This record gives sequence, structure tokens and C-alpha cells, in this order.
Amino acid sequence: MARQDTRTPPGKGPVTQQLRLYSGLVLFVFASTHFLNHALGNISLEWAQRAQDLRIVVWWSWPGTILLYGALLLHVGFALYRIAMRRTFKMPAWEALQILLGLAIPYLLIRHIAMTRGAVARYHSFLDYQHELSVLWPGSGLTQSFLLVIVWLHGCFGLHFWLRLKPWYPNWRGTLLTFAVAVPILALTGWINAARRLVLEGQFQLKVTAEQTAELQVLADAGRIAFFSLLLLAIAVSLLRQFGTLGKRPITVHYLGEKSVRARPGPTLLEISRMKGVPHMSVCGGRARCSTCRTLIVSGGGDLPQPGLTEQQVLQRIHAGKNVRLACQVRPATDLVVRPLLNGGAAFPREGLQDRYRWGTEQPVVVMFVDLRGFTALSEGRLPFDVVFILNRYVDSVVRVIRKHDGMIDKVMGDGIMALFGVESGMAAGSRSALAAIVDLAEELKRVNRDLAAQLSAPLRIAVGLHGGSAILGRIGLDGRNGVASGLTALGDVVNVASRLEGVAKEQNALAAISLDVLKASGAGLDPFMPLLQVPIRGRLAPLDVACPASTAPILAALERAAAA
Repeated sequence: MARQDTRTPPGKGPVTQQLRLYSGLVLFVFASTHFLNHALGNISLEWAQRAQDLRIVVWWSWPGTILLYGALLLHVGFALYRIAMRRTFKMPAWEALQILLGLAIPYLLIRHIAMTRGAVARYHSFLDYQHELSVLWPGSGLTQSFLLVIVWLHGCFGLHFWLRLKPWYPNWRGTLLTFAVAVPILALTGWINAARRLVLEGQFQLKVTAEQTAELQVLADAGRIAFFSLLLLAIAVSLLRQFGTLGKRPITVHYLGEKSVRARPGPTLLEISRMKGVPHMSVCGGRARCSTCRTLIVSGGGDLPQPGLTEQQVLQRIHAGKNVRLACQVRPATDLVVRPLLNGGAAFPREGLQDRYRWGTEQPVVVMFVDLRGFTALSEGRLPFDVVFILNRYVDSVVRVIRKHDGMIDKVMGDGIMALFGVESGMAAGSRSALAAIVDLAEELKRVNRDLAAQLSAPLRIAVGLHGGSAILGRIGLDGRNGVASGLTALGDVVNVASRLEGVAKEQNALAAISLDVLKASGAGLDPFMPLLQVPIRGRLAPLDVACPASTAPILAALERAAAA
């Protein structure tokens, strides 16, 4: 029976943020179809025209028009509103770049809309793909290409910072990146090749007169003036909100174990941290979705307003304690003593937000436990120096083999070692690497026994437990403070099962106990390992199918099959 999925998704954020997100998704879908339409220009003008005819059926219909331009107005309107509500313009570089790209788009887009939809609405012209190319090439070729690139970058930035909170995203990130790079390249080459083909064939054809174009340009200029007037108004409102707190009595925010800062009431705790240069994690940019700005209110929390509905939902999702609040939602009006619960990045300045393991992620991995059998009997009657010497020789060998096969050492516990495979390469490649590592571990142990033969009463033997599945990966430790850096570790049911299988290998007097999940993921086939052993696992209703090879022969045969498949 499959385990129930207990993962908790990211918060949805306020209603305004949800509307901004969904309107952005509508615009991204439109941009994607538009750019793929351009890409067909690499084949022929006829293919591009057919695709445009299909797009017109959808986006130029009344429902499509309302959806598209409603999404555009909502998205731009909420962006301006968010600027107006800012109490500080200090922000991470990625957030600033996304905002700047978003503000640059209207300057170019307004004219594009005026010359296309505006011409149809005002002069009832039917503008086919040939006309659009005639208008854009060559005079507007550079600006139109620039518009295409910044629209795509802005959309991809937004998608990335939304999707990176999803547990499945790390496994699909490479595929999505390929799509994100390919689409603008194909779109740029497509429309430019089609336009140049029109020039060579002498088929340029404008369906709007010069006088009509001039009138449309006046409309475009008016639209640009209106937009930038609204932008200036939003910035003015933000500045008024920032300077409007000057008459208020300053408050003190003391970051436990760090420093104290003075600020005027009004900004959120996250904005105060940014204004004062205090590292404070916020993956979603203060949108009340990711919960990474969670903060323990050590004292002064009684004077804070109660959490709103959005904050309350996020706090319930993460099972937060009663004194934990989201820094992006709290607006302190009195002195506070606080402690951000997630590292803000000061200890790892080069990694920044690129290290997704800083705040944890869930993804499929292969977990290996390696244990030295009979270590207690081996250590009896020996001097501590001798025991440590033998153990170091063994551990060094095991670690070297695991790293050779792209495994990550999670931890070393005396004579036991926990390793992770497939963290970056995925479950399938990680399963094959782990199986190959078992083969090399057996060979390496022969060399260790040969080198230590004079010091051992009996050859060293190992037991390996191997299981794969979804695990929580994160950096657990001291946040890099006092010179101690946190290492990557895995948590969850997959770890417990792998540890249990290491014990099964000992019980069965086998080299390893390998779960069926790993064998299937590797593509190695089951024949070399038949029959499988059914192992009861605590907390599971159904037993787990496990292969317990006594030697490396079945593993080698399975790897050969996987390589030939």
C-alpha cells in the first residue's frame, strides 16, 4: 500500500498576490504561444501564418480578449500597487532585476499593442503575419527583439521564484531551463528569418497608411505617458510612506545574538532587516508564501497585532509555535527582541539563495548505510590506538569509493557510514551509481584486509543497506556560525528504511540488502536477484521486497543489463 503523501505545499499568499500570480501565468501562456508562432518562421511564412490564425481564434475572441487584457491590467496594476506599498527600496538583486524588467516592458509593449490591436479596433484592418513583419523590419527589429527577450526573462524569473518552492521542481529544472533557453532563440531567429525572406522576395505589404500609423503613434505616446505617470505616483506614495514615519518615536529591534537596530514604526520586520542590513531569509520576496522569514518573537510579541488570515494559514501549515511570526507580515510598533529561525545568508555569501538546501527541499534520493560487522568483538582487547588506526583505514577506503561513484557522505558514525546518491543526477543514475559502489566496496575491502592481515584475527566484513525514495534534504547544523559549516543531510522514511535494511543484510549474512525501489529505478532488472525477501518495516502495512545478494556477482550482472538496456 502506498504511503499517504503528507507534504505541505507552499502558502498561497494574499488574494492580491494570487491574482497577480494567475494573471502573470495567463500572460506567460500568451507570450509562449506568440513566441512559438515566431519560431515557425524558421520553417516558412505559411506555417507562421497558420499558427497565427489559430492564435487569433483564441486570443482575439471576446473571451480571449477579456482574459488577456484583464490579466495585463491586473498584473501591471498590482505591480504598481506593490511599489506604492513599499517602505524600503532595499531588496535582493533578483527581486530588483525582476521589477526593472517588468517596468521596462510597457515602454515597448504599448506601441506594439497600438500598432496591432489598435489598428484593428480603429481602422478595422486585418493584420496578417506578413503585415506585422513589414511593420517591424528593419526599423523596429532591434527594439522588438529586445522586447521579446525582456518579456521572456521577466516571465521566467517569475516562474522560477514561484516554482522553486514546489518539491518536484528540482527534478524538472534542467528540462525547463532547456525550454526557457530554446524558445527565445527559436523565436528571434524565426521572425527575423521570415522578415528577411520577405525582403528578398519583395513581398513587403503594409495594410495601414502612413497617416494612420502617425495617429496610432500618438495613441502609443499617450499610453506611455499614462503608464509612467502612474509609476511616478506609485513611487511618490512609497516615498511619502517612508518619510511619513519620521515624526514617530523610534523603536528598537534586537536580533538575539546579533545586534540591535533603531527604526520608525510602519515597515514590516522584514523591511526593517533589509533597511538596516540584517540578513533575513525571504525566498518569496515577502509574499507570505515560503515561510522562510519565520521569526521567533522572544519578547514584545504581546504588543503585536494578531496574525491575519494569510499569515495564520502559513503558520498553521508549518506547525509554528505560538511566538513564531512571519517577518514579512509583522509591523512592530514597540521594542522587540527577535531571532530569525532560518539563516539569512551571511555565513554563506557566495551561495546566496542558490543553495536550495539551506531551507530544505524534498526530492528522490538513494540512501546507503554501510556498517562494519563484528566491530565490537574486533575492538575488544586492543589498544585504543590500534582500534582507531584500523577504523580510519576502513573509513577512508569506504569514503573514497563512495565519492568515486558521485555519492555524498551524509555522516560517519564510528564504524557506520551514511551516504546519499542521486542528489544532483536523479534517482535512476543514483541507483546505478550506488550499486556500482557496492561492487567496488567489496573489492576495496579485500585490499584493506590484505593490508591489515597482520593486525586482524579475522577479515573485515561489511553490511550495506540500500533504499531510495523521496526524502527531505537540508543543511542541518550551526548555520555556519563560529566556523562550523552545516552539511547536507537527509531526513524521512527513506532513511529509516535504509538503516533497517543494513540490519537485514546482517541478519541474512549477505553483502547487502537492496530494496525493490532501487532495483526498478536503476533499470537493472530483477532476475539476478530472485527470489526477493519480504521484509516487514515498522509503520508500513505491507512488507518491503528486498534483494539480499551474498556476493557481487548478481549486482555485476544487473549493472551489465542496465548498461545494455
